[in-house]
Amino acid sequence: MSNVGTPALARLAELRGELGRIRPDATTVLTAYAVLLYVVPSDRRIAPLGGAGSLASLLATAALLWWGWHQINVATPVLRPKIQWVRVGAFTFFGACVASYAVSALTPLTAADASVADLGLVRVAALVGILLVANDGITTEARLLLLTRRLCWLGAAYAGLGIVQFFTGTSFVDTIQIPGLTASVDAGINARNGFPRAVSTALHPLEYSVVLTMILPLALAMAIHDKQRPAIPRWSPVVLITMASALSVTRSALLATAAVFLVLLPSWPRAARIAMIAAAACGSLALYLVVPGMASTILAMFTEHDTSVTSRTDSYGTALSFISISPLFGRGFGTFTPAYRIVDNQYLLSTIEIGVVGLASLLALVLAAMIIPLKRRRSWNTQPMRGLGPALFASMLAGGMILAFFDAFAFSQACGTLFMVMGLCGCYCNIPSKGFETIEER
Repeated sequence: MSNVGTPALARLAELRGELGRIRPDATTVLTAYAVLLYVVPSDRRIAPLGGAGSLASLLATAALLWWGWHQINVATPVLRPKIQWVRVGAFTFFGACVASYAVSALTPLTAADASVADLGLVRVAALVGILLVANDGITTEARLLLLTRRLCWLGAAYAGLGIVQFFTGTSFVDTIQIPGLTASVDAGINARNGFPRAVSTALHPLEYSVVLTMILPLALAMAIHDKQRPAIPRWSPVVLITMASALSVTRSALLATAAVFLVLLPSWPRAARIAMIAAAACGSLALYLVVPGMASTILAMFTEHDTSVTSRTDSYGTALSFISISPLFGRGFGTFTPAYRIVDNQYLLSTIEIGVVGLASLLALVLAAMIIPLKRRRSWNTQPMRGLGPALFASMLAGGMILAFFDAFAFSQACGTLFMVMGLCGCYCNIPSKGFETIEER
């Protein structure tokens, strides 16, 4: 009996050895970060840690430390481009935030603002950590595609909850109790023109729209180009995210979604373009028939006077008065709190907090992450990697657009998604391609 059992025991020992060699890599860490970011309600915190107490933020901070440890201890050279523009942009942006923090330390701020400045620098470090882990940690095509597929499915679940909230008018999130975490705000569903404004697990409909519109291009790329998988798993995220965007009753989400389709349309095969145009027409008709009044509400958002637009334009005078105090480096990241004014424009807010230097570094980072995937796609002769380049460009375009409509860095899901996608853009350009021939799609 012992001889019969010996091969089985040996195989079991071998499997245990293989499992022991499996260690979490960047894809594993980023998957965990995305789960914590989108599944755990955005208002839940470890109360004593304040604004830095979200589980996703804590993991992002640990990821930065892990990245630093890896850079010091791993001496194996990796073939990378001579200049990694996303990485350079990230360090430049972080340097601008550090300079702004130094200026704020020399400025007579209130005790509350000084505390927020400390927290702001920690938050920026965590965001840059996630970017660097994505940029440097994902080294193969397979791991990048696996993470992209996971993000698409998380986006589908995120959008699905929002759709349920829209049709039921119920948040459901306020019923979730997570031991050790406390809610920082009262969860609830607001309305616009009689329609519920879904938020899923986000704090605000605009934050919800950032996540939707930045994941949508990735879902479209996987649906059209990742043809080794069955059709339903590929297209379900696209359907859910597009539907949620259309029902978001958010002007910026509709504009960003339209921009995504217009930018990606020329990159698709001819058959996919025709099918997508037909699907958009049928979907618009279905929306008009299934949700009475939605079409007129969407039209009114773009044709009638809106107090939210007036509020944004009225903020310019207040913003300029604060910018003039410290135009180069600002007053410190995160220190211009809603107690002063809600400007609803991250670019304007960044100019106040980190100055003209900080704004320039942020714009450079966004543009670098947006442009380099388009240039890099020419070196791929395989799908879906070739189609992922324009998708990353469209994702950054959508995120960059919505930054002009609200103070995104005050919302963890919005800024977390933005920096994670930036890291994916850098990763896309760092992974060695299998060939440098180009192909023409018909």
